[in-house]
Amino acid sequence: MNFKYKWWGKGDIDATFGVFFDGFSKILTATGIMLFAFGMPASIVIGQIVPAIGVATFLGNLWYFYEAKCLAQKEQRHDVTAQPFGIGASQLTGWLYLIMGPVYWKTNDAMLAFRVGLCAAFIGGIIEVLGAFAGRWIVKNVPHSALLGNMSASAIVWLSFVGIALVFDKPIYAVLPLFIVIIDYLGKADKRFQKIPSGLIAIVLGAVIAWSTGYLTPENFISSFDDLGFYVPHFFGGEILKGFKEIVPFLPVIIPLQINNFLSTLQGLESAKDVGDCYPERRSMVMDGVTTMVGSLLGNPFPTTVYFGHPGWKALGARAGYSLVVGIAYLLVCLTGLTGIVMAVIPTEAVLVLLIFVGFSVTGTTLQNTKAKYFPVILLSMIPIVFQYIQTLVNSAFQAAGTEAASITAEQLTSASLPLEGINILANGAFLSSLLIAAVLACVLDKRYFRAGAFSLGLAFCSFIGMIHCESIAWLPKTGVVLGIIYCVVALYLFAKYVIFERGKPHPLSESDTAAD
Repeated sequence: MNFKYKWWGKGDIDATFGVFFDGFSKILTATGIMLFAFGMPASIVIGQIVPAIGVATFLGNLWYFYEAKCLAQKEQRHDVTAQPFGIGASQLTGWLYLIMGPVYWKTNDAMLAFRVGLCAAFIGGIIEVLGAFAGRWIVKNVPHSALLGNMSASAIVWLSFVGIALVFDKPIYAVLPLFIVIIDYLGKADKRFQKIPSGLIAIVLGAVIAWSTGYLTPENFISSFDDLGFYVPHFFGGEILKGFKEIVPFLPVIIPLQINNFLSTLQGLESAKDVGDCYPERRSMVMDGVTTMVGSLLGNPFPTTVYFGHPGWKALGARAGYSLVVGIAYLLVCLTGLTGIVMAVIPTEAVLVLLIFVGFSVTGTTLQNTKAKYFPVILLSMIPIVFQYIQTLVNSAFQAAGTEAASITAEQLTSASLPLEGINILANGAFLSSLLIAAVLACVLDKRYFRAGAFSLGLAFCSFIGMIHCESIAWLPKTGVVLGIIYCVVALYLFAKYVIFERGKPHPLSESDTAAD
């Protein structure tokens, strides 16, 4: 049979808009912060960083298009969906506020902040590549429900929660498009006579409302052409070498963030596998690291990664075409200065409705492919991620008020019923603590108490070195010691259960031993 993969499907238009604007909103955020908060020169931000982002994301999307095409050809299926790819949200905020920001605020040297960011990204890419060789071991030993529950928690919080808040912040332009997506996609309403994708209708409707009400204006559209040009990335290998002299204090930030990054890629691969697209783990994870390193050499200080959302785009009927179009669009927009023009035509809030759907879809798919007894695992994994979002909101509110959390006394916070210390403890290292706590519960549900105790010791170790619950990695930080001791006690309790109830008895089948989850 002469099979030829049809790489463009009915959902590729929606996926193109959703994935492009998801990444594009991050680019705009980073650009604004670097230009106006850090005071970096436009010649570096617009002329070097943004073009390098375009090249890195183009290369990654081109690779995942090729990978999907190969899988479709191998299995002779037309319903293969490419992995979404771009700049990671947590990596972008981490690099801006935990690496580049502190350097700039301390030295007032924007170029030094840029150099350290590039060096950090290069090291981060190496960590991603190394993580690829641990991926299979992680899949084999970490309970499936904990792995996917952690991913779905991140998706529902950072895509759906954040998106809904922004949509209702500008309700005139985006609530109606949101309900179109809710009815047609989440509600799966009858669309037999509807030829135009609902996502496209929602975006066009949002743009029409924004233009009709004056939210978008001809003046802004005309002024957006001022930045048009052609920007070629430069080679920054020398700057990265110089950055190694300044990078050591930031390794405690880089290492956990990039561990989270390759775990995110791994979870994206697992979610794709759950809906029928089985991609090679190691190769995909290596490519994330390679694009991060290539991007840093060309001037992009932000790591790249596979996004959450593959099941959502697959549910819409997307194939591999959107990945190719998104990559080309990034390249075109980032190399030519079209960034402002796109945002002057389409309101960001109208595009966010697609990301809200993706967050719900990822979580829904996880629940559908998980046995009911593991639902508490998924719910538990959400708690640290939710508090990470709350921490972000609280810190942003403090910054907007012209103050810092450290300058407010505990008594003032207590009187306002704001348990800030508890929020910070749960939020710091949330991605990793969410995964480990969920893994403990999953093992207990399977009555595998020894393994549950081992994960508790993992929590203790991460606490003792400040990787979770603390602002940065440090040996035996105060909060980490307290919680580490508690986790050790929990481990002893679980080991006791193992000796009493489990040792010498055959194990019941767990989710890791069965094909169905």
